[in-house]
Amino acid sequence: MYSNKVNKYFNQNRRSLIIFFICATFCKTSLSLGQENRGSVTGFPLPRFVSAKSSKINVRRGPGKEYQVDWVYGLKGNPFLVTAEFGPWRRIEDFQGEGGWVHYTLISGKRYIIFLFDTNMLHRRPSNKSASIAIIKKGVVGELISANEHWVEARINGYSGWVKKNRVWGVNKKEIL
Repeated sequence: MYSNKVNKYFNQNRRSLIIFFICATFCKTSLSLGQENRGSVTGFPLPRFVSAKSSKINVRRGPGKEYQVDWVYGLKGNPFLVTAEFGPWRRIEDFQGEGGWVHYTLISGKRYIIFLFDTNMLHRRPSNKSASIAIIKKGVVGELISANEHWVEARINGYSGWVKKNRVWGVNKKEIL
């Protein structure tokens, strides 16, 4: 009789243990898949960097033409961070955290960066010891060419060179291109 109670207890706990491991495995898989958030419309990663396709971008309060225009960006190539998708609309932010909703046809996957400091040295190679080829002012937008762990290669007004990654906005800290 005692052994029947032990067997019954063991079998019930074994089932519970199996269910626990199945749930734990499923939850772990779900969490690991959720670590890279993807847009519900495009399937592209969120957040992700994009740029202004034209020199006039209306940024709206909500995802639709019926929403008020809060901002108008007037610089082609201006970098943005897409943080959400809703149908053909994308919620964007600029380097100052300002933004709203834009129609997807107004943005491009082409990558640009914006310089964050008053003066930025553009170097010939990704090294502080490398010769400087230009001084770039705060707010200047340049085309992103490549990036390594600490440096970004950019093209600005006919100049191509390297700048420290922490001096620009438009590329993730860990991103390598």
